[in-house]
Amino acid sequence: MMATLAERTAPIRRRLPAVQQTLDAVRRVPVLGPVISWLRLDFAGSVVGTFFFCWSLTPSLLPRTWYYQALVTGVTAAIGYAVGVVFGTLIRFVYRRVRKDHPLSRRTVRIAWASFGVVGTGAATWYLFGSARWQSDLRELMDVDSPRLIHYVLILLISFVIFAGFLAVARLLRGISRWLGRHLARWVPIPVAVVTSGLMVAAIVIWSWTGLFYPWLLGAANNAFAAINQETVAGESPPTITTHAGGPGSLVTWDSLGRKGREFISDGPTAVDIEAFSGRPALDPVRTYVGMDSAETSAGLASLAVRELERAGGFQREVLVVVTATGTGWVDEAAADAIEYLHNGDTAIVSIQYSYLPSWLSFLADHEQVDIAGQELFDAVYQRWLRLPEDSRPQLVVYGESFGAVGSAAAFDDLDDLVSKVDGALWVGPPEWHPMRQELTANRDPGTPERLPVYQGGETVRFWGGWQEPMDVEGWRQPRVLFLQHASDPVSFWSPELIWSQPDWMREPPGPDVLPDLNWYPFVTFWQLTADMAVSALMPEGHAHNYGGELVDAWLMVAPPDHDWRAEKLEELREMVQSFDHEDDSRLW
Repeated sequence: MMATLAERTAPIRRRLPAVQQTLDAVRRVPVLGPVISWLRLDFAGSVVGTFFFCWSLTPSLLPRTWYYQALVTGVTAAIGYAVGVVFGTLIRFVYRRVRKDHPLSRRTVRIAWASFGVVGTGAATWYLFGSARWQSDLRELMDVDSPRLIHYVLILLISFVIFAGFLAVARLLRGISRWLGRHLARWVPIPVAVVTSGLMVAAIVIWSWTGLFYPWLLGAANNAFAAINQETVAGESPPTITTHAGGPGSLVTWDSLGRKGREFISDGPTAVDIEAFSGRPALDPVRTYVGMDSAETSAGLASLAVRELERAGGFQREVLVVVTATGTGWVDEAAADAIEYLHNGDTAIVSIQYSYLPSWLSFLADHEQVDIAGQELFDAVYQRWLRLPEDSRPQLVVYGESFGAVGSAAAFDDLDDLVSKVDGALWVGPPEWHPMRQELTANRDPGTPERLPVYQGGETVRFWGGWQEPMDVEGWRQPRVLFLQHASDPVSFWSPELIWSQPDWMREPPGPDVLPDLNWYPFVTFWQLTADMAVSALMPEGHAHNYGGELVDAWLMVAPPDHDWRAEKLEELREMVQSFDHEDDSRLW
């Protein structure tokens, strides 16, 4: 016969007195006693926190270093504990109301804690070993070295320290709330005092963050990055060719370009470099860039950029690329070099700077600024382009990567507006909130995946997952719109909705560099992808937010040159583009 509950729990109950004696002895130790008493945890919070701890060790999109995993796990466990405390408090409140004459006995509580200790320890151990296997599999997919076994012990220890730090802050706030409640109870009923004191502490915390710390942190960050913007990397110098901004005859000075602008201008190839590579006659490419110090508004920057582009002869080139930069004003060197080599320098690239801050900080501080910059720059270039004779206009192409892809799309009302104005669009690693991507994905052809949707049979728009997922261009009409997004790119798939709902792409078969063990968990998956974004550009070529040599193939699709390239030269160009050090703020998107 099946054993009764009492029989199954008998071994645990027999050990309870010994366990209790041990705990009492530990509490009498001068140092450990106060620590144990302070660390006394809420049961529901501990259960949910353990679930979150275990879930945080499950695979995400990207492999992590052990110390980064410890940070993610510690924060996730603290979030889970807080969620559990809230739900546990509500459950206890209801239970006491309904079963006020039948409180839980101390024996029942001890059995619950003992059972939880056994199950929780077993689950944590199993997930730690599982994490080692998952991380090994994921690193093998991306050709990254695996951590050592000792690192998983450190993950456990450091995540506990981080959890304890958050718990200490929460206990401090609770203590303040109780102190206020005791004083308020002298004049108002106790329930009113408890609620009022809690709301007062919450209001103080919110005000301190929104009205004090957050503005101060943003101001400090802006000042710090503004200072960095004035720096020049060793080895960079003003250009000696007239087709580059900041060079001879330029309307903008070298110093006004900002750090990212100077990097973009100084690193480009010359006609001599391109001829040596291709063996064909080449031109010095036009690179036009205007830094924030050159005008007070985005409209002023865009107007100056058009005049500088005209001075450099950009409107007489074969291809004209309007680039919306990322937060600090970074323009991907790989994208620029790829199209310049493919077209033998008969190109012009124009961009402006709209912020000193990395994209994630720019998004928090003023996320509308990228849209304004993208609109102003494209509209200014487009109006000047329209005045050219129709048979002598260059191909007009728009480009944006990461946060810049959002600003690039903001210049157009919809897909029809886009294809009526440009000869091609390339958006690389676009965030989930990219307006046109959202619309196209929502209205994708039935049966096609959310990760790589097909829209209207792919006649105008295509979604490409990179080298690991080859794509046929047959039936793709001009002008072409291409979204390049890796299956493992968290920048392309992060969204606030991950907190409470599972997206379609996580229900679909995984991409070539995503583990099939990837699952969705409330709160946890959101935090995992948030953490993944910070290291997404550090992954090897062809994974996550590192696109590099794939941009050669992307440009061949969107803006193909009028001459054929030998396969071996294209492969050499891909390797050359891959070799760039992508030190950009898209590492933090």
